Amino acid sequence: MAEKEIYEALPAGRSLEELIEAERANLMQVHGMARCLYDVLLYSDDDDGTMHANVAELMARLIAESVDALEKIVRRFKAGEFGPPPNKASGDADSGGAA
Repeated sequence: MAEKEIYEALPAGRSLEELIEAERANLMQVHGMARCLYDVLLYSDDDDGTMHANVAELMARLIAESVDALEKIVRRFKAGEFGPPPNKASGDADSGGAA
């Protein structure tokens, strides 16, 4: 899990807004696939099809919530609600604060 805590630098030439939009587009594609999977499984002849369809529907709902959250982040970013990232020194001083 330690690898997931390391943040990579933003790719050169791409803004935070562009990166968020790219991830949003990926999530929307996966959302569409989950919705299609839901429909296929719901009407399948498999005994467990309905249960699996419900899982696909939950996946689609969670993905849609993530897309909505990304849209809110972009709106807040455009409104200037996010300041510059804290420097290393102030980040160490705040390490005891809420996460």
